[in-house]
Amino acid sequence: MLPVGDGNEIYWEECGDPGGKPVVFLHGGPGGGSTPRHRRLFDPGRYRIVLFDQRGCGRSTPNCATPEADLSVNTTWHLVADIERLREHLDIEHWMVFGGSWGSVLGLTYAETHPGRVTELVLRGIATLRAKELQWLYGGGAAYLFPEAWSRFLAPVPFSRRQDNLIEVYHELLSHPDPAVHGPAAIAWSRWEGETVKLRPQDEVIDAFSDPSFALAIARIENHYFRHSGWLAEDQLLRDAGKLRDIPCVLVQGRYDVVTPAITAWELSQVLPSAELVMVGDAGHAFDEPGILHELISATDRFASDWQGAGTRQDERNSDMLFGDEHVRRYEETDGEVGHDWEKGVPCLVLTTKGRKTGEDRKFALIYQFDDDGNPVIVASKGGAPEDPGWYKNLQANPEAKAQVKADKFTVRARTLEGEERAKLWEKLAAVWPDYNEYAKKTDREIPVVVLERV
Repeated sequence: MLPVGDGNEIYWEECGDPGGKPVVFLHGGPGGGSTPRHRRLFDPGRYRIVLFDQRGCGRSTPNCATPEADLSVNTTWHLVADIERLREHLDIEHWMVFGGSWGSVLGLTYAETHPGRVTELVLRGIATLRAKELQWLYGGGAAYLFPEAWSRFLAPVPFSRRQDNLIEVYHELLSHPDPAVHGPAAIAWSRWEGETVKLRPQDEVIDAFSDPSFALAIARIENHYFRHSGWLAEDQLLRDAGKLRDIPCVLVQGRYDVVTPAITAWELSQVLPSAELVMVGDAGHAFDEPGILHELISATDRFASDWQGAGTRQDERNSDMLFGDEHVRRYEETDGEVGHDWEKGVPCLVLTTKGRKTGEDRKFALIYQFDDDGNPVIVASKGGAPEDPGWYKNLQANPEAKAQVKADKFTVRARTLEGEERAKLWEKLAAVWPDYNEYAKKTDREIPVVVLERV
């Protein structure tokens, strides 16, 4: 527990490697709290993982479900100061900032306030608390997709006030001293989020959001923050995004996110050209939807791969590294002049497969080495995830593909290597990218090694 002033103490914890890359996890809500599951977004062999419960929620005290909690000393700027106090308490000079949903708002605010303390940003379910975002969720926009859930959200609101500003109406209900009034209002507010947070609503998630004590804390904190627009000027986080131009940033966004719609992530990416926007086509808002979870772990694994130990500064890293679609685009535009050498001694090619479900071209930048016959060889590692990457599944469905090595473009047929042939080329690739050996330790599957034989 760390005293942060105003009668508040915040719960914090560390796990992973004490000498690893420092990262701070900012949970959602506001008021959601951190859980042991959040630790698993980071490789404990490479990260020094810091999690904490923000003021008024989780294991921090006083909890906002209790009458003694003073919300007047619980604002975005109090939380920014709390993060800095925790960083100083832990004697961490610089750290990666990871935040989802409300945590993306807090992460952006902290990074724009203290850009010199942030090595990278990984944000999920992007929000900036602008009026149009709040109006969408609490003014009836999302109701067009979830009318049944919206009717339950409206249930505690007197019929005569259902055309009013519902955030303000709920403020009155949640502030009412009678538990018979604020209790049902809190459950209705929190349940609305639980019913919209997943692409496919799940009963266990809805039940968790409907727990009376959890609901009262999160409803009071969220309503308090949203009626004040997070104490941020309209468009402030987008307007000040230029302060982040030197900070590598990955934005992971569910295409069908109803809680924080994709337009905000897109608009942020337009004013932050250095950011990599990853739009997950089959996901909603929650961090643990499969596509989102894969992209988040891929991002944290990539950022850990160049960790050189304490004292590493952002300006000492290779600032020219590219990722994802941006890597492919720059590679193709320049015939590999940009993007072939991903890092010194780490060459990349562009592989174009046919989507096994859509039949559309899917392009990937991948590390390669040549075999004795001059054919490129690649590894389907997916960072040691339990399942094979999508590009490998595409090749299984249709082994014929296209490859580009610098300006050389050619058709290939993919073949998965076995036995001694696989072992020999695995060793060659791992000499270029040693993390392949670490990935192999993390998964029960034999990671495929694939030769792309020229047709």
